[in-house]
Amino acid sequence: MRITSLIMPLLASLLLMPLPALAEQDPHQMIQGSIERITARIEKEREQIKADPAYARAVVEEEIGDMVDFKRITRLVMAEHFATASTEQKYRFLEVFRDSLMNTYSSGLTLYEGQQIRVLPAEEGDVANGRARVKTEIETNAGKVVPVYFSLYLDGEGNWLVENVIVNGLNMGKTFRSQFDQSMQQYAGDFEQVIANWSSQLDVNPAEEGTVQTAKGEPKPAGGA
Repeated sequence: MRITSLIMPLLASLLLMPLPALAEQDPHQMIQGSIERITARIEKEREQIKADPAYARAVVEEEIGDMVDFKRITRLVMAEHFATASTEQKYRFLEVFRDSLMNTYSSGLTLYEGQQIRVLPAEEGDVANGRARVKTEIETNAGKVVPVYFSLYLDGEGNWLVENVIVNGLNMGKTFRSQFDQSMQQYAGDFEQVIANWSSQLDVNPAEEGTVQTAKGEPKPAGGA
């Protein structure tokens, strides 16, 4: 089962999305509210989402659209290679990366069938010094409980933003960085080939925590936290 395709559309509205809140507000409650909003919309519009891929894409655009800082994500994914890419290459990869993620999210909307998503109670140290960690769980139809952890930071305007997600032991930020770096090695530093062959679709096997497969089906270990 493609766990990221199921989970990430439900939680995509959180990814680097400015949550309208003050610093003293609880990020756990905000994430709970966002999960409830997107799952309610999927339930309400399920038939149209399943029947019309273009509508599913439109739903994703409406839910996250311009609220996601894809420029920041692109810099993090490209890592040290960002400095050597041309401005045009940076913007083209940004568009390819964004389009690939949005397609993954929209195709995954149809996989939600009322699975339970729980936000776990905060523990000591989960919120401190402008940083927060929110732990959630999603229960699959087969009864498998998949842990999903969010890392958040407080920006200069008092908004909580999600900067990384760890799904079943898979650190998505590190995985995309590793994927980009491996592609640069595979194509001998040719940015054009990396951009042309990029895919943001990942398979996570819930039976093997921390195992990820790329879109080409090559098993790779997940990165650390």
